[in-house]
Amino acid sequence: MEVAAYLSDKAASVTVIGSSKFPFQSSLVIPLLLKMLEEKNVTFYTSNGVAEIRGKNGKVKEVVLKNGEVLPADIVIVGIGMYNKFDIAVTAFISHRFMKTNIPDVFAAGDVASFPLPLVGHKRVNIGHWQLVQAHGRISGLSMLNQQVAINTVPYFWTMLLGKSIRYTGYGEGYTDIVFKGSTEERKFLAFYIKDEEVAAAASLNFDPAAARLVEMLLMGKRITKAQAQ
Repeated sequence: MEVAAYLSDKAASVTVIGSSKFPFQSSLVIPLLLKMLEEKNVTFYTSNGVAEIRGKNGKVKEVVLKNGEVLPADIVIVGIGMYNKFDIAVTAFISHRFMKTNIPDVFAAGDVASFPLPLVGHKRVNIGHWQLVQAHGRISGLSMLNQQVAINTVPYFWTMLLGKSIRYTGYGEGYTDIVFKGSTEERKFLAFYIKDEEVAAAASLNFDPAAARLVEMLLMGKRITKAQAQ
């Protein structure tokens, strides 16, 4: 999404192909992000995928979508995430609260690690963002020095799109409702993701420092009810 935003005023055309219904659907359920880029002549093919990339003389010429459509292309940028080749990844890179694995003297941190998140009752989660990599690295390093410090962090994600500040904090998987503040027309809002009648996560657009404030509250163990959010 950041690449599409950057190229929106530089390329003759920009097309984004994704398997989800909305950009950042796993974390930021904000259809407005799609609309913002569409206004900059970025075309989206959502709930779709790439079946084939065709070229000629060593240069890409077109992209075939899973639905059969064929799109002309001069440049293809592929965001495939991370992929590790470790044979022990499935068994070893499941960390406990000290970032140790089930293999002696092997520690796991970052995108390859599933770890117990205190915010959701120590449920094992896998979240790829460098804020968590930093937290993992610190705990792993202390563990290697035989200093048993349990991980205690609140996921925090941010980005900039078209000059707009976007923030997300918490862990909103399984949310059942959204409490919305602000205005999509003014490109300024705060959305609370509700689960079990409490705020599980929040997303903001040009509403700083609301998300950072929520991080502080969650880190201190404070909870916000749906009624309070409303």
